Amino acid sequence: MHLGLTLFEEMVFEDGQLVNGSLLDYQVATIKDMPRSFRSVVVEVPHADGPFGAKGAGETGALTVAPAVANAIEDAVGVRIRDLPITPEKVLRALAEKDGATLPRDSSL
Repeated sequence: MHLGLTLFEEMVFEDGQLVNGSLLDYQVATIKDMPRSFRSVVVEVPHADGPFGAKGAGETGALTVAPAVANAIEDAVGVRIRDLPITPEKVLRALAEKDGATLPRDSSL
């Protein structure tokens, strides 16, 4: 879920109106966009405030996905993307700006 938020999902507004409000226009990740396998690590330490020691499992992972992807891109190509979603177009534009070039905003890359 959070990889999809990091790489794909974006609400686009024009003049205060949502322009991609349907599933036809709003890009979400599918199983084909995900890595072949995931590795889960479960640490079984009871939470003192949760019922019967329970605690949330997915919420804390949300804080790590976007920064991890942004850090990996910066390590690989030397540019930092600071807004989501992190798209190939944003990386290409950041690389062009790093080299002193600018790309037109109205073209699709």
